[in-house]
Formats: sequence, C-alpha cells, structure tokens
Amino acid sequence: MIPQEEVEDAGASNGTITVRGRVDPGAYVRRAGEDVRPGERTTSPGRVLGPAEIGLLATLGHAQVQVHRRPRVAILSTGNELADLGVEPGPGQIPNTNTYTLMAQTREAGGEPINLGVAPDRLEAIEERLQWGRDADVLVSSAGVSVGELDLVKEALTRCGAELHLWRVSMRPGKPITFGSLDGRAVFGLPGNPVSAMVTFELFVRPALLKLGGRTALARPRLWARALERIANPGSRRGYLRVTLVPSGRGYGAKLTGHQGSSILRSMVSGDGLAVVHPDQVLDVGEEVEVIVFRELTEPLM
Repeated sequence: MIPQEEVEDAGASNGTITVRGRVDPGAYVRRAGEDVRPGERTTSPGRVLGPAEIGLLATLGHAQVQVHRRPRVAILSTGNELADLGVEPGPGQIPNTNTYTLMAQTREAGGEPINLGVAPDRLEAIEERLQWGRDADVLVSSAGVSVGELDLVKEALTRCGAELHLWRVSMRPGKPITFGSLDGRAVFGLPGNPVSAMVTFELFVRPALLKLGGRTALARPRLWARALERIANPGSRRGYLRVTLVPSGRGYGAKLTGHQGSSILRSMVSGDGLAVVHPDQVLDVGEEVEVIVFRELTEPLM
C-alpha cells in the first residue's frame, strides 16, 4: 500500500500512477495481530476504563463489557453549630464544611455522593436522616461520635439497627471514629473537625470505596522523605501530619504545612501527603519519614 500523498496521478485515461521514491515491501500495511494477538489479555479486573481502554475494546468489537457500578455514598453532617451553604450563620454557628469535602473525596474515590444534609444535635433528627440513606451502599456521617452530651450518632446508628464494630482509633487527627454495619452495608462515623474528617476518610473510607468499585490497588503511594525541619508528634497517638514534599537531589524533602490543628483546612490544601510519625517521636532535620502521597508530585532530580 502507498499513501495517496506519495503518488502522482498520471491521468485518468490509462489509470496509471507515478510513485515518488522507493517503497519497501510491506510498507504501510497493518498486519493482523499487530495490536492484539489471539488469546492475549487486553485488560484486567480492577482496571479503570479510560479513553484508551474503551477505544481498544471498541477495536475488538465489544459493544458491552461488565463493569462495577459506582458505590452510592450517603453523607450526613451533624451539629447545631452548622449552617449549610446559602444560610447565613447565626450566633455560635459556622459554615458546613464536611458535607462538601466528603462529597468531593467520594467522587475522587469513584463513588457517587448522596447529600443527606445537616442534622441538628437531636437523636430523632439524626436517626431520621440516617434512615434516608439506608438504600446507599455506604453511610458516612461526620461529628457526634465523641463523648459529649450531644454526641448522639452512635446511639442513632444503633437505633437504626446498626452493629458497631469499633470506636476510637489511636491516631492524630481523628481519634473519635466509629465503624459498623447496617443491613450488610458499611457505616462510618467520622469526627467533626474538618481535617480529622478528611484524614479519616482518606485512611478508612477511601479504600473501602475503591474495593466496592472493583479496584485492586487500594492504597495511596508511599515514599520516604528527608525531614527539612524538626517534625514532632507529642503524645501517645500515631500522627498523620500534613507535609509539603520538595524535590531534593534524588528524592524528596518534607516540611510541615504549618500548624497541625484539626480545624485548619489549609493544611490539607497546601499538603502533598501525610507524614506517618510514631507516638512521642521527634524527627530531626535529615531524618527519614514515611509519607502517604495524595497529590501528583514534581519529579526529583536524577
């Protein structure tokens, strides 16, 4: 075969053409099996179907393929102090943050978020909202799982028929977290502080959603970075500290995003990952720390 642009039409009268230059035997021929050979696997379970995968499936004549549907995730925020977006916060109130960060995290993990809104700190109101989400594949709430008089989520879950399997994890941020099951579906009660909610979603809820979505790779990438400043985790809980990663030589350096308070959401905005620091551990400059990476990084120098 010869591309049209490589020939000259010698005239319609005799139906001949003139070929410019040399043409090697077999040039411009797409041979059978060049792309995919008989019996060769083209994709595997757990792989996300992107444009290239879909194009290859179409090339092979597959009009339909079996896939996992996106898990439906019902998300509830609780607290008298919350004013939802579009509502002017009253005295002692703050804007509702967690609903929207958790919905965005759900989408990023391949799920379909369902907004159950904001429930005040009344047992009946929380139970009613939880009932709205019973048809979802996963229930996620934020706040109301600690030990205060108005921490009513655990009781509301129990009244809905949920079986609670754990409560509290020795970590910072995010100690007050509960996990259970309701009608065979996973239920997560996350803390109310915005960073605590995001970090516990990242560590506990995200892998569950990926698994429900058929993924086989459930964990974020991890790397070892050199501390660019002193990193301390006082206390008896494992720390998941927000850090920025900076290309440094053949690897990365890590520095804290600033104050690590669990209400400072900007620490997640400017962070590239979570530094995993043991209880009562102090890392001096130059020591290595393991980092769970949740953002695309600039490649280090080689």
